[in-house]
Amino acid sequence: MQTGKEFKEIFMSYPYKMIIRIQRMFLGEVEHDVKVTAMGSKKFHCRIYVNGELNQEAVCFNRSDIGVTCRNMLRMEDKCGNISAFASAARERLNRK
Repeated sequence: MQTGKEFKEIFMSYPYKMIIRIQRMFLGEVEHDVKVTAMGSKKFHCRIYVNGELNQEAVCFNRSDIGVTCRNMLRMEDKCGNISAFASAARERLNRK
């Protein structure tokens, strides 16, 4: 039998850790840039820039999780009112034509 803590660790975990939560919201139409930096062999820093200023940052611990991390951060940008075609595409279903 699993305890509540073990259940939460297994089913509620994300493949990344947020370093800087979203800073600016409700900016309207903006330009998004995504930059990923490798920090050693096991850490990758994903940064979201809004109009050239850092707005979110997260670190993921596996190279295959970079796409998931950036996609989730862009989805949050779009939900919070920082709208761009790039962020809106992150909310579309995968493999949709």
